[in-house]
Order: sequence, then C-alpha cells, then structure tokens
Amino acid sequence: MISEQLTSQAKNHTCLGICVPTVRQPQISKFLQEWFSHWSRDDQLPYDINIFVHEDNPQPRFDMGRSAHVVVTHTSHRDIDRVLGRKGWIISRGSGACRSFPMYLAWRAGCDYIFTLDDDCYPLEDEHESFLDSHLAAFSLDRWFRTADMLEPRGIPYGDKGHLPVLLNHGLWTGNPDLDAPTSLANSRNPVTVVVRGTREVIPPGMYFPLCAMNVCYRREAIPAAYNLIMGMDYPGFDRFDDIWSGLLLKRIADHLGFYITNGKPLVHHQIASNPFSNLRKEALGIQLHEDFWKHIASAKLDFSCTSVTSCYRQLAHIVRAFPQEFPSAPCPSGYFERLAEAMLCWLSLFESSDGP
Repeated sequence: MISEQLTSQAKNHTCLGICVPTVRQPQISKFLQEWFSHWSRDDQLPYDINIFVHEDNPQPRFDMGRSAHVVVTHTSHRDIDRVLGRKGWIISRGSGACRSFPMYLAWRAGCDYIFTLDDDCYPLEDEHESFLDSHLAAFSLDRWFRTADMLEPRGIPYGDKGHLPVLLNHGLWTGNPDLDAPTSLANSRNPVTVVVRGTREVIPPGMYFPLCAMNVCYRREAIPAAYNLIMGMDYPGFDRFDDIWSGLLLKRIADHLGFYITNGKPLVHHQIASNPFSNLRKEALGIQLHEDFWKHIASAKLDFSCTSVTSCYRQLAHIVRAFPQEFPSAPCPSGYFERLAEAMLCWLSLFESSDGP
C-alpha cells in the first residue's frame, strides 16, 4: 500500500526518493539489506531517505523488510491503476521502463532529488564519499573548469565562482558493464575490460550520452521530462531504449535551456549481467531506429516560447510523433511513435494537474 505519510510530514532535511523496479525477490531482498546497512551506519545523515520499490507484477508478492532509517513504499500494477486510473497505460509492464511510476510517486511525495537504481546495484565499500553525498555534490558545482588538481591554478576567482545549473547526475558502475547485445556477444569471444571513468565530467552542450537508468540522480524539476518511454510487454520486440531515449530528450532540453548534465561519480557495483541473446531480441529494432532517431531529436528546433522543462517536453512530444514522416525509410512499427507522443503528453499532464507540492 502506498504510504501517504511522506506528503504530510514536516521535512527537516533534504528529502530523497530512491526508485527501484524489480521482478526478482532475491535481488530486491539483497538490495534492501545492503542499502539499509549502508545508510544505518550514520544515523546523522541530513536526509530523509525514502525508497519506492515498484514490483512489476499484477499484485505485490515480495517482502520488503523494515528499516529504522528508511521509509519503503511498495507498489505493483494494481497501484498504477488505482493512482493513475485511465492514464495507467503510460506505465510499461514487463520492462524496466516501469520505473517511471515510482519516480512520479517520489515527485508527488515532495522529494527534492529523485534517484533511480536497479535491484542488482549495490554500494561500494571503498568509496571515500557516501553515495548520496557524491550524487548531490554534482548540483553544487561552480562555473570554473580546473586545468590542474590539488591547488587552484592562476585565474580561478577567490570569491564568487558562479553556480552551474545541473539537471541530473549520471552515475556509473563497476562489475558488469552496460552493453548492448551485439557488443556483449562480441565481447564474450574476445573479452575486453570496460574502463569507466571514476571522475565527474560535465557533458558539453551539443553532445549526447547513453543514459543508463540504473544509477541516476535527478533534480526534482527534471522529472516531468524524465519519463522512461513505453516499451516492453505491450510492444513486443521493442525494449531497452526507454532510458536511452529518455536521456536523449533530457539532453536536448538541457542544451536548449542552459542546464548541464554530469557523468561519472558515484559508482555502484552492478552484479548481474543480463542475457545477451534475450537482449538481442529486445533491442534489434531499437538499435536500427536509434541510428536515425537520435539525429531527429538532435536537429529538432525548439521554439523561443520553450522556456521551461515542461514546455520543451511538450514540443519534443510532437517532434517524436513526426519521426516516421521525417525518416520514411526507418522501419517504424505502425502507430508506435504516435502512441509514444501521446504517452509523453499524458505523462506531462500528471504534473500539470497533480496535487503534489
């Protein structure tokens, strides 16, 4: 049952919402055990931590456990229908894209920052900075690029250095890398160790990046444009691009509005590698469409009237709808992009009519 206490509680600290989709009892049990233990070591954390676990099943079947330091909200398909009613169709079933629902609940509960993690991602013991602190540090960056480390080089102001408006911080992982199926299969024959950069980088304006939703922290203001696009059970043969395309749309908005996106720290340990043969069936169509879709979004002209995240997202929904006409040779499933644009606008309407803070 969805906890309503978050919306009414007086917030003494920064409120954090951590959103996790799952269909696996062993993994979500281990996830909660490890993160509960991680956060219980310091009961002076200046955060109200709330975990929103969405079980991608018709009814809740898993035990979420208890923690004195964390509030857990546990949902399933029945809660989507109860909360969203006729709009519930926009939340994917049978896909990691279902994480959109707990993200909306975290926003509605008034969370200041909203995280997404996968159920097989665990804290690293040797991190010198806490996972939460490291993510949130990205939102306090100044506007000066350092050309050297340890000491400030000549020319860095002593006083006000400005503030870099960061929309989201994209964390990375150790363990099993986030690869598409063809790359995973090729790498199984000729293994190459993936090296992730453990520093924080600002992604330059005009450049794009592959957003992986298993370790991300969003500013609250980003959530109306952070929808994980409809894929999965109701769209057979079409999956695993929900977060990639979500990141593409967010980066286009960030560039237009003068926001920034950061990448790198903090890392989590990603334990389970998904099956590349299963992924190949899910990704094949998306891989082919992505070759044109990213260019369609990157070249999109946003009007001067698009002065907010929501107004940009509304226009991008119409641009998404036009993709099959702009690229007639792309093998677009009949009606899919029209339906996707409708889902984006429906998602946006949740925030325009919500009673959330």
